[in-house]
Amino acid sequence: MTEKNSSAPTPEEIAAFRAAFQTMTLATVSASGEPEASYAPYVGDDFDNLYAFVSTLSRHTRNMQSTGRASVIFLEGEHQCANLFARKRLVYRCFTHPVQPDAAEWRAIMQTFDACFGPIMETLRSLADFSLMRFMPFEASYVIGFGQAYALTGPTLSEVKHVDPSRVRTADAGTLSTPHEILKLWFKESTRPMWFNSTQEFDREVRERFEATYQAGKRGELADWERDVEGALALVILFDQFPHHMYRQQAESFTMEAQSRAIARRIVWRELDRTLTPERQAFAYLPFMHSENIQDQEQSVQLFSQPGLENNLKWAMHHHDIVRRFGRFPHRNEILGRASTAEEHEYLQVQGAYRG
Repeated sequence: MTEKNSSAPTPEEIAAFRAAFQTMTLATVSASGEPEASYAPYVGDDFDNLYAFVSTLSRHTRNMQSTGRASVIFLEGEHQCANLFARKRLVYRCFTHPVQPDAAEWRAIMQTFDACFGPIMETLRSLADFSLMRFMPFEASYVIGFGQAYALTGPTLSEVKHVDPSRVRTADAGTLSTPHEILKLWFKESTRPMWFNSTQEFDREVRERFEATYQAGKRGELADWERDVEGALALVILFDQFPHHMYRQQAESFTMEAQSRAIARRIVWRELDRTLTPERQAFAYLPFMHSENIQDQEQSVQLFSQPGLENNLKWAMHHHDIVRRFGRFPHRNEILGRASTAEEHEYLQVQGAYRG
């Protein structure tokens, strides 16, 4: 989706700009704050991740290993640009994580490197110091020229919004909740009965305390929360759970589901879920269970098959079966203004039909 602006670039134009590059310029910092600029050949995947095959002897690789962060820029060449002060550029802020050689992901991505860069890859694979690094963009911008800066937002960073400095709205930090406050409320003993059987009083409390924070997150102002597992999990709960309390039986309750799923996917990719208790893991995985995409449902069943999550697995399988049968959750149709099929209508009349 692109904001209505006659001169705004389309996601396809931005993708074509990036596709013209075979290397990306990197900016990293060490654990002690020392900056480093470098570059690396790259390839991408179907989930909008970027990958580089880099030497662990290099400073930028050591920096990424210690901080898990990097910025990436694709910059128009000096000889192609009309104005050296306004070169076209695409910038990503990324989480980084090494991919292990025994992973199916490693084999698939290395095949892509082979196709793009040829025989040199066989030589690099023979070197013990080279490893595959995944870059997971969580924030992006695209600049065409003066007054033509665009923020790329949404779960896949494909929503293009013009950045107008006179209209930039940033919430007062004093009005926003912290990740700790979200997790403290959600996991305290008195809240547990509200998880799947709430009350009007609890819904009101969530809305009064956290709606401003939710709206700030919706505007993309909380991206830095993902820097650690506590912040990432708080974002998942803020986007996946809280809307159903704040906007019960309203379409808004589903608006940020895809974003929560993108964050949950990065939690798994970064292996942050391994540091969580089973109770907290369950909420990190719930965005997959709430998806109307069958591939997400299959991942949900896989994730909830882990030890300690047996009580959640039956619900993961239940949600999976509904999406496999209908391609969506029929109980959402009325809220989202979708017409139900005859089969869905019949299902919803059955006692015990899933209604959320």
